[in-house]
Amino acid sequence: MNIALAFPGCHKRGGVERIIYECAKYLSARGHEVTVFASDFEKSAESRIHYHPVPVPRRPSFLAGPRFFRQCTRQLDIKRFEVLNTHGVVCPLWGVQWVQSMHCAWLDRSREFRPPLSMARLKQRLNPLHPMILKLEEEHFGKRQYRKIIATTPEVRKDLQTYYNVPPEDVVVIPNGFAPDEFSPARRATRRPAEREKLGLKPDDVALLLVANELARKGYSTILSALRILNSPRLRLIVIGRPSVDAVRKQARDSGLEDRVLACGSTNDVAGFHAAADVFVLPTQYEAFCLAILEALGSGLPVVTTKIPGADNAIQPGVNGLLIGDPRSGEELAEKLRTLLDDDTRAAFSNRAAETVRHYQWPTVLKRYEDVLCESK
Repeated sequence: MNIALAFPGCHKRGGVERIIYECAKYLSARGHEVTVFASDFEKSAESRIHYHPVPVPRRPSFLAGPRFFRQCTRQLDIKRFEVLNTHGVVCPLWGVQWVQSMHCAWLDRSREFRPPLSMARLKQRLNPLHPMILKLEEEHFGKRQYRKIIATTPEVRKDLQTYYNVPPEDVVVIPNGFAPDEFSPARRATRRPAEREKLGLKPDDVALLLVANELARKGYSTILSALRILNSPRLRLIVIGRPSVDAVRKQARDSGLEDRVLACGSTNDVAGFHAAADVFVLPTQYEAFCLAILEALGSGLPVVTTKIPGADNAIQPGVNGLLIGDPRSGEELAEKLRTLLDDDTRAAFSNRAAETVRHYQWPTVLKRYEDVLCESK
């Protein structure tokens, strides 16, 4: 087939961006002609992948998504392709839309953590991004301007029905996945000495890892609170993702934890940080189906995250990870992390982690995705 993929990013430095990257690579290896429409991409070695740049100004940031929608719609001649696969409402209409999360659902969820008269609620109300994204959701889903919908979880499918009355027969559920050649216990063990030395970690340090492209929603302040409560000289926190190193360090400094936090910025080699780390921690307020959790488990890292659909989908409590009920509770998080300070307990979790997510490996997941594209052409 001749397939177009569209999303602002196609690389290994983000969540949805990584999914686009893996989709393009898989489809190309299966013999399809693939054209990626993106503003920022990391080229794969696959010869059947063509890259079409969609230039979009990044400032102001709240206009970047709507601008990509308009510019990509102008540049993408849908008649040239047998099927279009899109991964967000900032992409053109009439694609097979892989829905990672619903913006309207996140806004509803976020109000639980932002009191009505708080500054956080006021900023949210005044943020011009939200009405723009909600309008695009209405265009795609409310007006049925899609060919088919892939939802990452049954909860996302339910959100589509609740907020936009999308018929259930229009939606197929396919989870996210991870690359087994990149994320595995064997690879983590091989890389571990060099990666820990690179970060200056001591042999008895217990390194927590947070992978986050936004700090507030992913629970950075909750982790800092837990570190203060535990007050263990062995604990270190590695933070990677899109937020600026300065912002990560400032919040750590304000919490009196500057010497405990390693702010490392964005990376396209998450597996290297898995090798250095001992526990993956993500007290998130909202997820659809967290790719970073799958990758961590695939590498053999035990995970501590939140007891909410999307974050807990791959977690088997007491087997490969632990769950907390309140993403704002440093006390609850500290209690779970204290369990994993024991080296033997942590090793037992780690030894079981990869096997629990074997069925989420990309070759298995993306075969189902390819079948949906073939049926939709």
